[in-house]
Amino acid sequence: MLKDFVAKLKNKITSEKGSVLVMVALGMVVLLGCASLVTDVGLLYTSRNRLINAADAAALAGAQELPDKPEMAEVVAREYAMANGVSEDNLDVEVSADNRSITVKPRQNVRFLFAQLLGFTEQEVDAEATALTAPLTGAIGVVPFSIEEQVLEIGKQYVLKEGAGGPAVEGADGKMSGWYGALDPDNHQGGGANDYRERIKHGYQRMLRVGDRVLVEKGNMSGPTTQGVQYRINQCKNGCTSENFDLDCPRVMIVPVIKPVNSKEVEISGFAAFFLDGVQGQGNENNVIGRFVKMVSSGELGGGTDYGAYAVKLIH
Repeated sequence: MLKDFVAKLKNKITSEKGSVLVMVALGMVVLLGCASLVTDVGLLYTSRNRLINAADAAALAGAQELPDKPEMAEVVAREYAMANGVSEDNLDVEVSADNRSITVKPRQNVRFLFAQLLGFTEQEVDAEATALTAPLTGAIGVVPFSIEEQVLEIGKQYVLKEGAGGPAVEGADGKMSGWYGALDPDNHQGGGANDYRERIKHGYQRMLRVGDRVLVEKGNMSGPTTQGVQYRINQCKNGCTSENFDLDCPRVMIVPVIKPVNSKEVEISGFAAFFLDGVQGQGNENNVIGRFVKMVSSGELGGGTDYGAYAVKLIH
């Protein structure tokens, strides 16, 4: 009887050992699966985030060349994406038919670490970004000069503020006597020469938008005009020209395109960019001269009239 009991006990222990081994094996599979889930899913997440950032940067960079240089836009977008680790073979770039937007689509095969033990080797991740270029409809840093609505020609010189000897500006209700093209964006009549000079030097530090009505700044103010203009010119350290300039060059100014409303105010129709040539004339007869250029600036964008100043925005 004792022998039978010992034999049964041995069989039970052997059976329980087998069950424990099975449970341990199952537990190892579960742990391996959890490790795979945490590690490899994290790897996928990190890789996709990197692709998203690369796509965003490439699309925004390429859009800086639109709408006039679609081929260059694609080249720039590819360069930015590849600089952020995207292989040329895993990259698609497309400019829209109207040359107003650019789409960048990078992809990458991510090899798993732990999941390979479960039969999964790799998975493709991708990203997509589209940047839109559209006319500038709102901007900060606008200078207090103006130009009336007209068709602008690249590289042509324009008078952005008349001297006292210049012609009177034609307004909606007749000649706007005493106004030579300067604006008072704060809408405080007689804002003062000091404010006017500072706004020439650094731009108006609040948002101006298409549709805003702005008071005109009457009076010639030749001294503050010349001082503000010369300050901007002196701040350019890279020898910029109207054909080759840095986007942040102080000589490149955003100027409101306006239409007169009455003898005291004008309405902003859009924004245009000008390369500041300087002041022509002597004394009170000094005219501010700029050459029309096209450029992308920071600010709000929309469907306004295209005056060659643009803003860029990610839309996807």
